[in-house]
Amino acid sequence: MKKILLLLVFSFSFLVSHAQTYKRSGVVRSYRTCMKEKNFTQARQVLIDAMRQHPEAAADAQLYRYKIDALTELIGAENRKIYLNSKPDTVSFFNYMYELYTTGLQCDSAEQQILAMRQSEGKKAVPKLRGGVGQTLLPYRKNLLNAGKYYYKKKSYADAFRFFDMYIKTKSAPFFIDAKGNSILSDPDDLVDVSVLSALSAYGSSNYPEVMVYLPESLKDENLRPQLLEIGAKTAVELTDTAQMVQFLEQGFQAYPLVEYFFVTLVKYYNDHGQYEKALEKVQRMTSLNPQQRDYWYMAGTELVMLNRYNDALQSFQQCVGIKADDAEAWASIGSIYLYQAHVAYENFNLPLFDPSYTKQKSTITQFYRQACDAFEQSRKFDEANTTLWLEGLRETYFKLNRGKALRALEKYK
Repeated sequence: MKKILLLLVFSFSFLVSHAQTYKRSGVVRSYRTCMKEKNFTQARQVLIDAMRQHPEAAADAQLYRYKIDALTELIGAENRKIYLNSKPDTVSFFNYMYELYTTGLQCDSAEQQILAMRQSEGKKAVPKLRGGVGQTLLPYRKNLLNAGKYYYKKKSYADAFRFFDMYIKTKSAPFFIDAKGNSILSDPDDLVDVSVLSALSAYGSSNYPEVMVYLPESLKDENLRPQLLEIGAKTAVELTDTAQMVQFLEQGFQAYPLVEYFFVTLVKYYNDHGQYEKALEKVQRMTSLNPQQRDYWYMAGTELVMLNRYNDALQSFQQCVGIKADDAEAWASIGSIYLYQAHVAYENFNLPLFDPSYTKQKSTITQFYRQACDAFEQSRKFDEANTTLWLEGLRETYFKLNRGKALRALEKYK
């Protein structure tokens, strides 16, 4: 019984091994039969199956050349449907186009490996297929680009990127170079335009590494440069490349300071990392560009407070109320600065009563409290509902200034 089982196993193994044996002549014969019968889909499939199953077939440049011929027939069939408006399959048409170019690259690569081997053996090695491949692919260049635009309009960005990427990468493909070293392409000088589409498509499909591949060339487009710099910064975030993100933001802010994204994102980044001087630098540029814009002055005041430059901060907040007299938030900030100055002056106030400077320093502290009180009252006047701006400030200043009646009136506020 064991002998029978072993015999069966051996026989099965032999059959499998025999079935997997590669016979190039059989593959070519099947391919040619299908082509003769105009069964181009099956002809293509015969070659695909052989290349998947057998390394010898996958390294055979001539088989790729045969596949190119099958694909051109399939493309021609779809093209005729388009011309005759006879229910063409646009997606298949474009997919065959992409596969045609992929196969062309594979064919050239396989042939170059064979030639390299011959050269290493001291034999003459001249490409025989390259020129024909280039001439076969040449008529479809425009279709390749149109396919990318077709998918881009449909917001199928991953598909759009495939075609744009192939179009650009094959601009300098060896099979498009003649014997004299000149390109046989008649493509327009559209590298920047297609690079922009490639970068946008890659970003739209979250293909962040490829965004970075095409961004440098894309940034030559002056009209879209602000948008592309923003995409660059956001892509760098996705790739966790903080240095690159800051670099894109700085480029954007230097060239386009009025684009809100660059300014806001940079200031937030520098503040989050305690780099207040750099944040202030950006804000001050905006105050110089927009001297009547209250928000920039308020941001400048906030940055200056973070840097403990209270007198300068006071001037910035005063600019705010100069622009907008009823700016309750700025008035509250002014009050807070005067209150802080009163605290500092009080901490340093250690003179005896008989000291000639005693009265003067005490008067200075009182004046700070009065100025703080006035500012908080202005804040209350313009936004009484927002007690977080002025309530605590008024409680302290009323207490220090001995304004008991006013202090008691604040008890109604929680």
